[in-house]
Amino acid sequence: MLHIGIDDTDSLDGGCTTWLITEIISELSDLDLIAPPRLVRLNPNVPWKTRGNGALALVFGKGLGSEEQIGSFEGTEINFHSNYKDISFDKKSILDRIVKIVKANSKRDSQPGIVISDTYLPEGLYWQGVRGIVSRKDLEPILSNCLTFGLRGSRGIVGAACALAWSGYYSKIGTLNFTWELIGYREKSLWGSVRNISSDSVSKVSKLKDVFSCNDSDGKVAMVPNSPCPVLWGFRGKDDRILLDNFYELGPEKPARWLLYQTNQATDDHFRILEVLDLTDFTSIWVDVTVSSKAKIIKGGHRFIRVKDSEQSEVKCAVFEPSKSLRAVADKLEIGDEITICGSVSKGIINLEKLRIRNLVSRYSKPPNPVCDCGKRTHSAGKNSKYRCKSCGKKYSRPALIPRSSSLDLSWFEPPASSRRHLTKPVNLMR
Repeated sequence: MLHIGIDDTDSLDGGCTTWLITEIISELSDLDLIAPPRLVRLNPNVPWKTRGNGALALVFGKGLGSEEQIGSFEGTEINFHSNYKDISFDKKSILDRIVKIVKANSKRDSQPGIVISDTYLPEGLYWQGVRGIVSRKDLEPILSNCLTFGLRGSRGIVGAACALAWSGYYSKIGTLNFTWELIGYREKSLWGSVRNISSDSVSKVSKLKDVFSCNDSDGKVAMVPNSPCPVLWGFRGKDDRILLDNFYELGPEKPARWLLYQTNQATDDHFRILEVLDLTDFTSIWVDVTVSSKAKIIKGGHRFIRVKDSEQSEVKCAVFEPSKSLRAVADKLEIGDEITICGSVSKGIINLEKLRIRNLVSRYSKPPNPVCDCGKRTHSAGKNSKYRCKSCGKKYSRPALIPRSSSLDLSWFEPPASSRRHLTKPVNLMR
């Protein structure tokens, strides 16, 4: 088989590597796709990422037996074979064809990279790429038998190699190994214009079994991007068949191209199960902790709480304004509550991506100040002191606190879909 990885053709100003993949598939139509293309999200914390830090991988070979449709480009069916036989390829010629497309379509401030290999690359490279930092030096022994090409710094070679190292069959947290995303692409003449996808059509598909990240609880559409990129929508789910059978419900604008990707989205693969003492910037952590401070609200609506792990090591956690409903959960946490936190580390602070409440301490409310026999309301003379009537001077013992129930459940909580990271598993897939 021939394995092709590509990354970093877009920039913050525009572009789309997945659309470029459709151009490459069209160019290599004389080859047979073996398996759907893979969209591989890598470490979301690296400072040089563009958007979702996604890399792409394709596998070609000599297909055998029946074909299965996974896409359509301007009416032309795109199919793949699940069975194949190995044949030899002129890798240099194929690389030259891909390079031509990349040069014509990549953004000026991007650093594209292409890797062509005869095999999957070592799985460990994927885990390093999704959880840490991979350097070009790390790749030297791994890519010794591969063809590579890069432009303007060639940083994309790292992502391309990591994409070729993800097979989709292993997951170290949870049980979900992979998901699917069906991406629709717009007519070129419409790029940059407002997308015409109704919230009603999004709401309809969002109710399908095991789909996710279509919209927020308030109805805000999350599967339609706001940037001027070629993507019309990204339809995500655990079952590829459900996506393929129902994407036509989205509209009224219809895609000129669509393509199904196998992805590592919603797998939680980027999280490492660590203690607070092991925190490292640019990584993501999954840890059981106890709340050690009430939430502090700062300008902009951001929240900060402090937590301690089992070793009593303390760290600050941030719940930023885009997290919306997750901030309300943070506000209700009390000192002593036991929670599981999942988030990314930056400057020693954990930016929460979701949390689970495992146990809640008892809640109490302060009763009203006692009323004096003379009819006046008493006042506290200080912390832990008795209440005193300012009129007659009579003192009263402090009344017992009133137990109250918490409005929080022992459950997982998360930000809205529009604020979640691609790799973070939605709560509805964890129940």
